[in-house]
This record gives sequence, C-alpha cells and structure tokens, in this order.
Amino acid sequence: MNSVGVIPDIPKIYTALAEWLSCMVIIGLCVRKPPRPRDVAVAVASLAALVLVQIGIGVVPLALWLPGMALALGVMLLTIWVCCRFTAVTAVYWLMRAFLLAEFAASIEWQLYFHMVSRYGWSQAVWVQALMLLVVYGAVFGAVVLLERRPDLAAPDVTGHELLTAVIIAGTTFALSNLSYVSTATPFTSTIGTEVFNIRTLVGFGGVAFMYAFHIQLCENHARKELDSIRNLLDMQYAQYQQSKESVAVINHKYHDLKHQIAVLRRESDPDRRERYLDDIEQGIKTYEAQYKTGNAVLDTMLTAKGLVCAKDGIELTCVADGALLARVSEMDVCTIFGNALDNAIEYERRIADPAKRLIHVSVSEANGFALVRVENYLMDADAGVGRGAGGVAGATRALPSSANDDLPATTKRDKRYHGFGLKSVRHTVAQYGGTLTVGPKDHWFELTVLLPLR
Repeated sequence: MNSVGVIPDIPKIYTALAEWLSCMVIIGLCVRKPPRPRDVAVAVASLAALVLVQIGIGVVPLALWLPGMALALGVMLLTIWVCCRFTAVTAVYWLMRAFLLAEFAASIEWQLYFHMVSRYGWSQAVWVQALMLLVVYGAVFGAVVLLERRPDLAAPDVTGHELLTAVIIAGTTFALSNLSYVSTATPFTSTIGTEVFNIRTLVGFGGVAFMYAFHIQLCENHARKELDSIRNLLDMQYAQYQQSKESVAVINHKYHDLKHQIAVLRRESDPDRRERYLDDIEQGIKTYEAQYKTGNAVLDTMLTAKGLVCAKDGIELTCVADGALLARVSEMDVCTIFGNALDNAIEYERRIADPAKRLIHVSVSEANGFALVRVENYLMDADAGVGRGAGGVAGATRALPSSANDDLPATTKRDKRYHGFGLKSVRHTVAQYGGTLTVGPKDHWFELTVLLPLR
C-alpha cells in the first residue's frame, strides 16, 4: 500500500514516530516522574523497533499487513508495560488509547500536508515535511497532554470489563478507518484518495474523542468508588468509637456498683451472707472478663468487645469457635467479617422487647475442607413468619428486604446512602479468599454463613 488513489500512503517512518510519541505521551501522563535510565533505554529501543517494524510492513505482501500491525502493537505494549509497571490488563487499556492516538496523528498530519502540497503548491522538500510533522504532531500530542494532565485523570486500575470496552472502541475505530485499504467494494469505502483519508482521519478523531470520554467516565467511577470506600471506613471507625464509648460506660457503671457492694460487705458480720454477696459479685463480673479463647487473638478481642456491648443491651452472646481455622485470614479481614456480622445481629436484637429472646450465637468449625463461620441471631415472630403460613415468607422478606442490585438484605437505616456496606464488605472480603457468603432466615433464626477454603 504505497498509495491511496493519487495520494501516496503515509511514510512508514511517520507512522512509527507517531506510535512512539503516543507511547511517550501515555507514559509521561501515567508515571509523572523523571524517567529512570532503564526507561530511557527502553524508549530508545522502542523507537528503533517501531521504525524497523513499520519499514518491514511497507515492503511485505498485503497478507502480512495485519501480522505486522500486531507486531507494532506488541512493541508499544511492551514499552508501556515496562516503563509504567502496570498490570497486564491496565497496560493493554493504555495501549488501546496510544494506538488510536497514533493512528489519528499520523493520518491528520499526512492529510494536511498533502492538502497543502496539492492545493497551494507547497514544496515537497524534506525540511517542509519535517516542519509540518513538528507542527501537527506537536499540536495533537500537546493537546492530549493539556487535556489529561489533571491529577484526577491519572492511571486507574482497569478491570477486565473496562478493558473489553476499550478494545471494542479501538478495534471498531481501526476497522472502520482502514476499511478502504482492505476493500473498496463496500458502501462505506472509496477509491478516491482524498475521501479515503477523510474517512480515516474523521473516524480516527471520533475514536480518540470517544475513548477520551470513556476514560473521563472511568476515572469518575473509580473516584466515586474510592470515596464510598473512605466514607464506609469512616463510618466503621465512628461505630468503633461509639462501641468503645459504650464499653467504657458499662465498666464505669459496674465499678460504681462494686464500690457500694464492697461497702456493704465491710459492714456485714454474718459470714454466710458475706459469702453469698461475694458469689453474687463474682457472678456479676464474669460477664465482663475476657472469656473467649478461640485460638485466634483477633477473634478473641472482637468477641470480647462485642460481648461487652451485648452485656450492656441484655443480649446473650454465645460462641463455639475454633479460631485456628482462620489462620490464613488477615487480622483486618477477621475484623471486617465478624465486626459487620455481629454489628448487624446486635442492632437487630436490640429491637426485641423480651430480653430472654435476645440471642446471638457464633460458631467457627471445619466442614469438608472449609472453615464454616456462622453468625446467627434470633428473629422476632413477625420476621420469622410464625402464625402467618405462606405469608410468613412475605413477612420475613419485608423485615429483611433485598437490595435492588444484589441478593443481600438492604439496610434498614434511614439514610441509605451511607449505610448498607457491611454485608457487601463481608462478601467482598470473603471473595478475596475464594469463599462464599449466604444470608437468610431459617426457622426462628437469621443466619449469616461464610465458607472459606482452608487451602
């Protein structure tokens, strides 16, 4: 493909230079630090490789054009990957952006230059071509730097779904813009050189603009998720503060009672009555001692803290747990799983009027190669469906509604914007270990069940 109609095709060295500059712009926007000596060496090697590949594409048969383009893409990907130290998915995402940008820059530069030559009789001297190259490439890549130099548009970690969208945009743009090179017998192609370049340049510009808009949306989505995570973390910290405050209040209250009981003991002369008083005091403080010995220090601490909250609210918390089964779960994740599960259970049990029915049971056991974590809390008759027959399910559903986007119960708090993250956080945490989370009512209990592979 040495010409398109009467217009000679873009010199391959121009294409190679556009691809290389596009990679350099992307690397500069993503890294935003002075280059290391190794990065400089990679950049120089990349320029040489792209020039060789593009020259090779210009001399090989048309059938080898696509393999040649794939080789050029491979060089660009390796350059971005090595210099930016991205994951493979993120590196391919930026490759799609760099490729579209290079295609557009090369196309518009050559179209403008040939327009000036044919319309205004510009000289075809090398220095004129070099000046045109400098002006157009400088304008295109300079505009990209100005548009994307904002810190909030820095490189996000791209998911597979987002990468697929970028690949579809880039692939569609490349196919449409180069269709005339493959076949001129379609309704969307032309044999006239100027029209072919018009199609290529305009479709290329559309692809670059579309990809830029997608990148803006992607960055905003990532920023929103990060903000939600921070807000959720702050909510959890505030909840921990409230629980600590309540625990201190409980201990202070017990300390105040003990002072009076000790004063009574000092005045008591009957040994039998004094012994009964001591037994009562001993029984009273048993609730507040660190009585959980599960084999996992973090779980013990979590259960002890929640146990104090339960004692204050008249909730009976029982536990049968082999904490050693959670050895491969990080301290933070143990807090996330049990903290959220117990907070939800405690919040519900507080609503039960009869203190005798405020029950929470925690168990951690082994089942078929999994650590089985179960947090159960007693349900009120209305939520358990007692006396409602088939309508009981509806009653339970009403009390434990599912959110619109998943199968987890929705928060019952008034401001739903800043709540409802607990179970989602547990599910996300469990998924990181290849585990599963299931929730739902069973008999008179609400069960939260977590299965974590032991290996």
